[in-house]
Amino acid sequence: MQNNFMGLDGFVWFTGVVEDRNDPSQLGRVKVRCLGFHTEDKISIPTEDLPWAHIMHPVTNPSMQGLGQTPSFLVEGTWVIGFFSDTADKQQPIIMGTLPGYPQAVADKSKGFNDPNEIYPSSEITHSGHSIGESDVNRLARNETDKSHAVVSAKNTGRTTEVAIANSSSSDDSDEEFFNNLAGGGETTWDEPSSAYAASYPKNHVMETESGHIKEYDDTSGQERIHEYHTKGTFYEIDKDGNKSTRVVGSNYEVVAGSNYINVKGDVNLTIDTNCNTYIKGDWNIQVDGSKTEVVTGAVSETYSSTLTQKVTGAVSETYEANQTTNITGTLDLDASTEVDIDAATININ
Repeated sequence: MQNNFMGLDGFVWFTGVVEDRNDPSQLGRVKVRCLGFHTEDKISIPTEDLPWAHIMHPVTNPSMQGLGQTPSFLVEGTWVIGFFSDTADKQQPIIMGTLPGYPQAVADKSKGFNDPNEIYPSSEITHSGHSIGESDVNRLARNETDKSHAVVSAKNTGRTTEVAIANSSSSDDSDEEFFNNLAGGGETTWDEPSSAYAASYPKNHVMETESGHIKEYDDTSGQERIHEYHTKGTFYEIDKDGNKSTRVVGSNYEVVAGSNYINVKGDVNLTIDTNCNTYIKGDWNIQVDGSKTEVVTGAVSETYSSTLTQKVTGAVSETYEANQTTNITGTLDLDASTEVDIDAATININ
């Protein structure tokens, strides 16, 4: 009687290529064609006849009830290394890891040890520029001058520049000059920062998905960075000095169920290219310790459903360059402690 069992029946390891990842049990398993154990002849051994291989996850991934990072991220065409838990029959492979290399040709679905979908490796990955004949390590991790990752130039090309800062014309300008400066582009502006990418191999740790989502944790000395990028172009990036740049190419939604506290130690410049609607269902309290300047180049409409109280401790100067009409349905009381001066070409009192 054979008393050997897994762990006492020897150790048989293999290298192979993933040919299928559509696990019907959705356990993250893949079908692997193993060198020396299987032929590349797909007529003799078609992909569907290959055994399902379990993936060995790291100890940081519990692989239990949806916890951790699942499913495993192996694509067809991936070179892997593993072992058979049943050395006699070799029908229960377990994958321990992947093997990067230098692919020299695109996938050929007519042969084994290839991606049957003829996707990996391909002549070029569109969103990154990665092609055959180069290291499987991500271009963002390598940072080679002649093989730059497409996302870096895409981010820089999409930058917004010369954003106008509100009321930034000189205070010495006349009213006419002030409005002309606003209309004519003489205002102070700011630019969206360029990408802070300056990685040095092997310090940049990159994770990229099939569609082009990217995460970077860059430990390059003096250029430490964190970057997360959506394939459509939305991203955030934190540079070596802790500055954070965020770009949202679509709409941005934020809901805070509790209170929201924001403290900005420096200046705030808010430029809105179209309309701004603010709806406050409670009270609105504004405290300004310095001066307040408002410039409105269009019409102004204000409606108060309750009383209006204004207190000015300094002098008040109002200049109207066109006609003024004041309609009061109630009583008007005008009290002055010294005198009231009215100067007009014609004064009509009814």
